[in-house]
Amino acid sequence: MLMPNFSPEEIDEIDRLWRALPVSHMWTGWAAAGERPETVWIFLTLTHWRRFPLTRTRAGYALSDDRGNVFREGATLQDLLLAVEEVAQPDGAAQD
Repeated sequence: MLMPNFSPEEIDEIDRLWRALPVSHMWTGWAAAGERPETVWIFLTLTHWRRFPLTRTRAGYALSDDRGNVFREGATLQDLLLAVEEVAQPDGAAQD
C-alpha cells in the first residue's frame, strides 16, 4: 500500500521547525530529495551521528529508528518533533 509523499508545504514546515530550534539541539539537520519526497531523513547527534527516516502515513507521520523500525507516530509534524526529542531518553525505543 502506497503512502502519500511529502508536499512542498510539509517540507517548508519541517524546515521551519528545525530552524526554530537552538543550535545546541540534538536534531542537527534534515535532508530530502525532490519536490515531493517519500522520505525525509532526520539527523541527530547523540554520542555519534544517526539518521532517522520520517515518512507519511494515512493518519499523519511515522518516525523510524536508524534500523527502519517505526517507533513513533504522530498526527502532526510538531508531534514528531517531540518524538525526535524522546530519542535521547534512556527508555527511548531507538536507543542501542
